[in-house]
Amino acid sequence: MQSTSTVSPARIRPALPPLVYECKPGASVRALPAGYRRHEPEKTVLYNVVADHLETFLEEAREKSASGYGCPEFIEREFRSYLDCGILARGFARLRCPSCGTERLVGFSCKGRLCPSCWARRMADTAAHLVDRVLPVAPYRQWVLTFPWPLRLALAMDKTLLAAMLRVHFRTLFAWQRRRGRALGICGETGAVTFIQRFGGALNTNPHAHSLLPDGLFVQSDGGRLSFVPLPPPSDKDVAQLTLRLAERLGALAVRRSRDEGDMPADDDNAMMHSAVAEAQFVPRTGDLPDDLTGPNNKPLCAKVNGFTLHAARVVEAHDREGLEQLCRYGLRAPFALDRFSLDPDGRVRYQLAKPWPTAGGKTELCFEPPALLRRLAALIPAPYLNLVRYHGVFANRSRFRTLLPPPPPTTTEATPPAPGAAPPPPALRPRRLGWAKLLRRVLDIDVLTCAKCMVPMVVVAFLSDPKVVQRILAHLNLPGIPPPVAASWLTTAEELYAEVPDYDEGDPEWRETGDIEVYDARSPP
Repeated sequence: MQSTSTVSPARIRPALPPLVYECKPGASVRALPAGYRRHEPEKTVLYNVVADHLETFLEEAREKSASGYGCPEFIEREFRSYLDCGILARGFARLRCPSCGTERLVGFSCKGRLCPSCWARRMADTAAHLVDRVLPVAPYRQWVLTFPWPLRLALAMDKTLLAAMLRVHFRTLFAWQRRRGRALGICGETGAVTFIQRFGGALNTNPHAHSLLPDGLFVQSDGGRLSFVPLPPPSDKDVAQLTLRLAERLGALAVRRSRDEGDMPADDDNAMMHSAVAEAQFVPRTGDLPDDLTGPNNKPLCAKVNGFTLHAARVVEAHDREGLEQLCRYGLRAPFALDRFSLDPDGRVRYQLAKPWPTAGGKTELCFEPPALLRRLAALIPAPYLNLVRYHGVFANRSRFRTLLPPPPPTTTEATPPAPGAAPPPPALRPRRLGWAKLLRRVLDIDVLTCAKCMVPMVVVAFLSDPKVVQRILAHLNLPGIPPPVAASWLTTAEELYAEVPDYDEGDPEWRETGDIEVYDARSPP
């Protein structure tokens, strides 16, 4: 037995390098307790559809593209990143309870714009940032602007046209708000935070804007700071007049842009994306739209003129910060929900709608062939560097009024009580981004970093990405150490099958018909 007083120099471990992802040497390869259970993203319907038909979708895109390159690179990158998200065979973080030794494995996320899990994390983080750091105490109204069908394809493809439409939209809204204030003797400024959504309820391409505007003006006092002064809520007549003015201005802008640049993209690189967006625009219909949808509707604070629709009925009270955060999450939500996908025995994919679709005879679900579903999802993926959250007016980064706004109230979830007898610490802003554990505790009231047995915070033991170490740990837990395979393109498989079939002979009894392909059966008797 080795003495505790002296240690042989040969048994002293060498110093760790400055960059190491282990708390102690060898912590990454130490066995985990048996019986561990985890969430398995590879068993969802969408994951299996993407894994089985991604190569077919890419092959079809290359055949339809005139240049032969297929879909844009970022589309393929998003799909492949989604297939690696949460898969333990691609690497994971290892958590351990310092009291009882309970351990967990957490897979790495892709942080993409297709994965619903990563989209939900970004949604919760951005909503928390807006409520904690940007939006002061004030009543906020949601203004939803939708565009007519002929404009949606151009808006989905041309980000400059969408930005120009939003500028005209907010210039009109801000002028109307300031004019109402001047009529009451109030001179101030206003602003908006806009969430751009590229999707509709039927997985169709429908670019529209959800904007949060305060129901009032920010007035500058003698000290230079801004204070909020509320204004009366809008009436149905105000919304109708605003919609008419917006329809005239936005329609004129679309006509000018169409004359200058044309309706279709000129370069061939966007040809596949253009066709995917055009296909995703389609919504199944049973005929012409009913009169109650094409004419003026009866919804409060809602109007429709020449296909442009403006809705302003949703409002959040001044001190309802939880309701404001929920409204922000609604504007930042993902294009689809995983639990609405189901698979038919014949291989087709069904998507359950949130509510019956009025233009399709009250249908409650849509049915797609797998490659057609991937084309729809590809059209909903925003291009790189396309910001889906826009700031206007006093909330804009370059606004000289941004630093003069009243600060938002402190959150109770981030505050920690001071020690007895100690002076309270000065208020400090939280980091720009919240960790995934804090987001889960804030949104779902789940503390994933606390051991369920001991109620002790768990610590990160290691971040593992070495395939050998990953496979060793997963083999001990009887978990797959190899990522799920991606199926080959069925187009290539069909070509190989046709190439292997010999010449057809009617007198040969070894031939049989199966479906649309005649397959040679070598096991048939002569």
